[in-house]
Amino acid sequence: MPQWLQPTLTRRVVGALLLAIFLFAVLILVEDQMDLQQTMSTDPGIGQFGREIAVGLDVIDDAALAARVLDAHLQHVNRLRARQALSPGPLLAHLVDHAGATVYPSALAFNIGKIGNGEQQIAGKAYWTYRQDGARWSLRMAEPALSRTQLLSFASWALGKQLMLAFPLMLLPLWLAVYTGLAPLRRFARRLHQLDPKHDLAPLQADLRYSELRPVGQAFDVLLDRLRQRRARERAFVHEAAHELRTPLAVVATQAHALMKAPDDTARASAASALNAAIARSAHLSSQLLDLASLDNEQPSVPTTLDLTGFCASRLAEQSALARERGISLALDAPEHLHACVDAVALHSVLQNLLDNALRYVNRGGHVEVTLGSGADGLTLSVADDGPGIAAEDHPMVFERFWRGVGHEVPGSGLGLAIVARAAERMGGRICIGDGLARPGGCGARFELQLPLLGIPSGTALNNGSVAISADQEST
Repeated sequence: MPQWLQPTLTRRVVGALLLAIFLFAVLILVEDQMDLQQTMSTDPGIGQFGREIAVGLDVIDDAALAARVLDAHLQHVNRLRARQALSPGPLLAHLVDHAGATVYPSALAFNIGKIGNGEQQIAGKAYWTYRQDGARWSLRMAEPALSRTQLLSFASWALGKQLMLAFPLMLLPLWLAVYTGLAPLRRFARRLHQLDPKHDLAPLQADLRYSELRPVGQAFDVLLDRLRQRRARERAFVHEAAHELRTPLAVVATQAHALMKAPDDTARASAASALNAAIARSAHLSSQLLDLASLDNEQPSVPTTLDLTGFCASRLAEQSALARERGISLALDAPEHLHACVDAVALHSVLQNLLDNALRYVNRGGHVEVTLGSGADGLTLSVADDGPGIAAEDHPMVFERFWRGVGHEVPGSGLGLAIVARAAERMGGRICIGDGLARPGGCGARFELQLPLLGIPSGTALNNGSVAISADQEST
C-alpha cells in the first residue's frame, strides 16, 4: 500500500468530523423537507399569493380593469418563476364574477370547486389549487405541483452547493486542529524512540497533562518498571547462579585431579566417591536452575484436568526408595479421587521440591505426611514432617533464592523453596509455612499450598480415604 494511503489518526479524525458535518447536513435537509411538507399541506405559496391578489381585486369594480390587473400580476410572477431552476410551469388564474361570467380566462381551462387550498388534476397533471370567493369576484388559481423527489433533489442540490463552497474553509481549520491536537502524541512517540533499552529504563517523564495520554504514559511506566525488575532479577540470578556453581565445579576439578594423582586403590575410590557426589550436586543445582528459569519465563499457566490423588501418590512412589534408604515413612492423606484443573508442571515442581526438602532434613525414623483436600475456598496441598523445623524468625526468608538456614549441615543450593514459591505464584496460589507434626524428638515444619478451585467435574467422587507409602513397603 502506498505511504499516502496508509491509515493515520489525522485522516481518521478529520474523516469523522467531515462525516459528522455530512450527517448534520442530512439532518437539516430532512428537517427542511418536513417543514416544506407541513407548509404545503397547511398554507402553500399559491394560497398566500392568491390571498394577496384577491385583496387587491376586491376594491376594483370594473371587470376589464380587474382582468388587466390580474393579467399584469400573473405575467410578472411567471417571468420570475421562469428564471428559477426549479420551475415546473406557469401559474394559472381564472376570475369569475357573481353571475358566473368569466372575467379573466386562463390559457388552460380548469374549474375549482373547493374553496381554499387543494390539489387536483388539470389536463392530466397534478396542480396545487386555491379558490377565494370575495364580495365582487371569485378568484381561482393553480400551480403545477412538485413531487417529493423533485423537492428533495432541489433542496439537496442547493445544500450541496453551499457545502462545496464551504468545504475548503472547513477542511483547513479541521486539519490544523487535528494536527496540532495530535502533536503531544507525536512527541510521546519520539520520546519512546529515544529510549535505549540497554541503559535507559527510567520513567518516561513525558508531557502527560492531557488526560487522553495520561493512561498510555502510565501504562508505559508500569511496563518499564516491570522490565527493570525483570532485568534486575536476571542479573541477580546469573550472578548468584555463577557463584553457586563455582563451588561444586571447583570440587569436581579438585577431585578429578586427586583421582588422577591417587597413589593407590583406596585413594582412588575415595576421590571417585567425592567426585560422584560433586557431580550429583552440580547436576541437582543445574536442574533446579533450569526449573527456576522455566518458571520465571512468565509464560501463561496451562491447566489440565488431573486426578490429584493419583498424581500425589505417583510422586510419593517415586520418592519411596529414597525414603526407605533413610528410614523415613511417607504417608498420603487424601480423598479416594479428587479431580481438578491445575498446572501439572508447576504442581510437580511444588510437590517434588517439598518432598526433597523434607527427606533431606528429617532424621532417620522420621515421618513425612502429604495431605490433600478441597473446600469452598479451593484446593490445599500440604507437606508436613517431624524434622528439626525452621526457626520462626527465619520464616520470612525461607522462600528467598539461595537462602539457607544457619546451623544445617545438609548440603543444598537454597533453591528448592524458591522454586516452590514461584510455582505457586504461577498457578495463582500461595504457599505458607507453619508447624509440623507433633511428634517426640522434633518440632517439624509444614508447607501448605493453597490454590483457587478452577474446576472439579460434576459427579466426581470425593470419598474420604487414606493412601500410605512408607519406607518399609511398596507404594499402594
